[in-house]
Amino acid sequence: MRILLVMPTPFENGRLGLENVIWLSEPVALTSVGTAVAGEHEVRVLDLRLEDEDALARELASFEPDVVGTTSMTTDAYQAKAVLRTVRSIRPEALTVVGGHHPTLCPEEFDVEYVDVVVQGEGELTFRELVARWDVQRATDDRTFDGVLGTRYREPDGRRRANPKREQTVSLDDLPTPDRRLIQKYQGRYFFTGIRPMASIFTSRGCSFDCNFCAIWEFYERRTRFLSAKRIVDQMEACSEPFIFVLDDNFLTNKRRATELCEELERRGVKKYWLTQGRTDFAADHPELMARLAKNGLVMVLSGFESNSDDNLAALRKKSSWRKNIEANRIMREVGIFSAGVFMVRPDWTKEQFQSLYDYVNSLQIAVPLFAILTPLPGTQLYKAYKDKLLTTDHRLFDLIHAVLPTRLPREEFYKELCRAYEATEPSVYAGFRAIIKRRPAFVAKIVPSMIWFYARTWRYQRINDDYRSYLRDEEGLLNGPGAKAGLTWEDVEYPTGDEHEEAAAAPSKTEGGKLVRLRIPRRIWADELREASREPGGE
Repeated sequence: MRILLVMPTPFENGRLGLENVIWLSEPVALTSVGTAVAGEHEVRVLDLRLEDEDALARELASFEPDVVGTTSMTTDAYQAKAVLRTVRSIRPEALTVVGGHHPTLCPEEFDVEYVDVVVQGEGELTFRELVARWDVQRATDDRTFDGVLGTRYREPDGRRRANPKREQTVSLDDLPTPDRRLIQKYQGRYFFTGIRPMASIFTSRGCSFDCNFCAIWEFYERRTRFLSAKRIVDQMEACSEPFIFVLDDNFLTNKRRATELCEELERRGVKKYWLTQGRTDFAADHPELMARLAKNGLVMVLSGFESNSDDNLAALRKKSSWRKNIEANRIMREVGIFSAGVFMVRPDWTKEQFQSLYDYVNSLQIAVPLFAILTPLPGTQLYKAYKDKLLTTDHRLFDLIHAVLPTRLPREEFYKELCRAYEATEPSVYAGFRAIIKRRPAFVAKIVPSMIWFYARTWRYQRINDDYRSYLRDEEGLLNGPGAKAGLTWEDVEYPTGDEHEEAAAAPSKTEGGKLVRLRIPRRIWADELREASREPGGE
């Protein structure tokens, strides 16, 4: 059979979006499931993020696939459905399949005529079994898949049936290594900020923490599994690109496996520059290990700093502290690791609170600060708490740069403050880069050409990103369309008052009857404590 796997675009043409601008990684989810069936079938991967708008129609007409699959996060759910709707109109005989985080956590959103099967959970084994069944049934157009674990499918009468979940217990070492030849035509075009060409690999699945704004731990059912050090280095060694993004949701979580990776890299003499995502508290608690990781090629860590308030962090169940953020950033800077940090902006903030966060970022001297709006993403505990207070359920705005909860400031003023973020934190960026240039001159010299390319690319985009009207334009027709709630104000959301920090300064959120209680997130941002921290040993 011929199988086409499609990576959708993250947003519609003409809309503001960051995914293609700051970070574009390989579609490893698609190469993973594609590899699982490639031995018996002809598989192609189409990355629409790197194609023109007519590419899908051309590929359907020329390749004539028997199965078309796509993947979806929350922000690209609309576009994923658009892909399969196009498939049904051009290639109606093809089986249409969708998988990924959003379909797993919100499968009912894909109960539409043009979606035949929803894959829930990890896809390799389920997709292989699904394809084998369809290979037998397609002659009769029998689209029933009883017994295929981890699937939700549309029966002939239009009703949806869900099979039991597939246990996500298989060892990662027992799964085939994703075949990067499936995306050969796109290699060299993936990047993170100014670092390219960049390959992408996974070395673990799951996260051992349960932050209430994240659904990773829900998707992986609170399990965390690791690829062996040998298999990791095998993949690194096979990549021709000089830079590799380790896409783990939380690489910095297990000291033993990080140590084993260092040992394997040292034993085999593999030299690669690599980036990853990880927690600041791990970096703060293991300075010697961070230094060893840096010597073995680690050049950047993307971390969720989130806030400059312990109350805020506790309310998000982050299980860390703003002092850990300061210490981790200091350690990474000293060992020559770029620190990239994500900071959350709350919809109920005042202008003073925006400025307080920017002052905090500048005090950190973080090289790559990134800003996101606190967003109750479907499948998260935060969504369960605030789902009745959302301005819209249209997931095109759930991209972390649009406020889907009511803002305290007029929306025009709120977005004006958000647009100031990167200009206001330029001192942090300059200081962070100076530190890296001093400690990793060879790495910096290697990325100079791609940095020039990146700034040329973002310069064109920046004119849109810096204009608050871009955000308001994106919202037209969505905040007052289907699923929108009119008349809500920030007071209707019942954001906690600043007095609540006295009651539970660092107490985690609790659940009652399976529902998240009101979050304890004070309005006060601890600018006074920030100045105090700067005088502590190890502070900046």
